[in-house]
Amino acid sequence: MPASIKVQEQFGDDVQVIFVECQGTEKNTYEAFSWKMKWRGNNAIWTNERVIPTVGRGLPEVALIGVDGTVLLQGYPGDFGKELEETLALEVKKAKDAPAGTPATLKKAWGAFAKGDLAAALAECDKVAGDDGAKARAEFVARTEARIARAERLLDGGDLSEADELISSLAKSCKGSAELAPKVAVLATKLASPELAAEREAAKAWSSFVGKVAKDKPFDGGNVKKAEALAEKHKGTKNGARAAHFAELSKINLNR
Repeated sequence: MPASIKVQEQFGDDVQVIFVECQGTEKNTYEAFSWKMKWRGNNAIWTNERVIPTVGRGLPEVALIGVDGTVLLQGYPGDFGKELEETLALEVKKAKDAPAGTPATLKKAWGAFAKGDLAAALAECDKVAGDDGAKARAEFVARTEARIARAERLLDGGDLSEADELISSLAKSCKGSAELAPKVAVLATKLASPELAAEREAAKAWSSFVGKVAKDKPFDGGNVKKAEALAEKHKGTKNGARAAHFAELSKINLNR
């Protein structure tokens, strides 16, 4: 678990770690346990829905899914040695590089896209006639629209600190793109709207709280009281509800 969390924190958005509870433990119980073990406070996803079928009979079991959706490694992590780390690094690099077989005329486009300059990447695609240029353009647009969709989900979920960071990145990347810049502008306007003022304040407070307690005795009595105060102050917001949920999790008996 600590090694997987380190991977998430080291690679950021280049990797998505998904922890799957597969022993039938009740959701609140495994959430409380993960807080107690100081495994929270990062961008790892926690779920009890299996992303892929398990293959072993013991735990932990790790699977590395490549950028194309292929399962590259799966099994007991102790059996992989350095192979897991090396394969992961290769996949991260692959995600940023032009796909194998990309024409030399499009290498500049992929380079621009990797640097976050979508408008320049699309302009380079438009210089290349035929299906190759069109295919690369469609890929750049699809990847960017996926990030836009993620920003929208973050907004709707009250994860405004993450949404702010992503929308700012998208605004820089899509500047000059008549196709995508307006979509990002809509999200930026929504984020700054008066209707979200209370949620923005609550999100800032919750994010600060998590940053302070996630790695330092999360369920300490003082931290629980702070969460309860935060929940009361920001009652009616999604982040206030998160604080209240944290306080409730702290009461679960994990020693049964």
